[in-house]
Amino acid sequence: MRLHYLQRSDPSQALESDSVMEAATIPGSLSPMSIATGAVNALFRFKPFFNFAASQAKSMIVKRGTEIGYPWAPELARLQLHDWPSELEAVQNQALTYPDYYLKPFHAYETGNLSWDAALEVELAAKSVHANVFDPERKKLDPNGDVRLRDGYHEKLLSMLKIRPTNILDIGCATGLSTFGLYEIFPGAQVVGVDLSPYFLSVANFWVKEKQSEEERIGAVEFLHAAGEDTGLPSGSLDLVSLSLVCHELPRSATKQIIEEAHRLLKQGGALAIMEMNPYSPLLQKMVNNIFAFTAFKSTEPYFDDYRTFCIEKAIEERGFQYPSQLECSPRHRTIVAHKK
Repeated sequence: MRLHYLQRSDPSQALESDSVMEAATIPGSLSPMSIATGAVNALFRFKPFFNFAASQAKSMIVKRGTEIGYPWAPELARLQLHDWPSELEAVQNQALTYPDYYLKPFHAYETGNLSWDAALEVELAAKSVHANVFDPERKKLDPNGDVRLRDGYHEKLLSMLKIRPTNILDIGCATGLSTFGLYEIFPGAQVVGVDLSPYFLSVANFWVKEKQSEEERIGAVEFLHAAGEDTGLPSGSLDLVSLSLVCHELPRSATKQIIEEAHRLLKQGGALAIMEMNPYSPLLQKMVNNIFAFTAFKSTEPYFDDYRTFCIEKAIEERGFQYPSQLECSPRHRTIVAHKK
C-alpha cells in the first residue's frame, strides 16, 4: 500500500503537509499520549524499574522465540564454542571513539550493543520480535515474520529505485542480516556493512565464513568498524546507502548526521533507503497509547520517542535529496527512498 499521506505531490503544499505530519506524531501537552509518555520516561530514570522492565522484555522475547521454533539455548551453545576473541581482534578499530548515545543500555542489555550477549542473540531476537508484525492484533505468531519484513523492504526498495546500484553501504548492519539481504537482491554488487559494535561485526564475519563453507559466493561483502556518521569512505563513491531498522535506535541528531554522511558518500542520482517503524501507522500509535505495551517497548528502545516525533522526510529533503517516496512494507513499517539531486 502506498502511503499517499506521506508523499508531497505539490511543493506549494509543503508547509501544510509538514505541519499535519508533525501534529500527528508530536504529542500535545495535555493529551493522554503525552501523559503516558511522560510517566513512563520518569519511571525509566528510576534504575530498579528500568532493570525490572528490561528483564521482563527479555523474558518475553526468549519465550516467544521458543514458541515459534527458535529455541535460544541450542543455537547459543553452538555459537559460544567459536573463538570470538580472535574475530574481535581482526575487526576492531581501536582508534574509534564511541558516541555518548551508543554507551547506553539497549534491547535489555546493560552494556547495549557492546557485548557478546547482544551480538550472539541479535538474530534470534529479530525472529522473535517480528513474529507478530503482520498481525494487527499482535496475537498470531509467524516464524517467518522477520523474513517477510525484510523481503517486503527489498520489494518496495526495488520498485522505487531509479538506478541499479553496484556499490552499496549498509549502515547499522549489526551481524549482517541486512547486508547479506542487499547482496542477494543486487548480486554482483560490492556491499559494505558498517556498524559501531565490533562484537556484532565479529559475528557478521563468522557468518561470511559459514556461508563460504556452504559454497555461497559472497566475496563482495565486507564489514567495517566505524560510525555511520563518519565512515571514512570516499565521497561520491556509492550508489545506494541503506539503513534497516536503525533510525529508531538513534537520537535525531545522529540521524541527521548520518543523512549528511549519506549525501556526501552518494553519487548524483544515488539513493538513500530507509526501512523503519512507521510512526504514522495506527497500529504503532495504538501501541504508544497502551501504557503496558509502551512500557515494555520503551525498556529496550531508549530513543524511540525521539524517532517517532522526528519528521525524517523533511530532514532528508532539506539536505539535498528529492522529497522521499514511501511505501508500507508491513502494517507497522515503511520503506523510504530518496535520490540525491
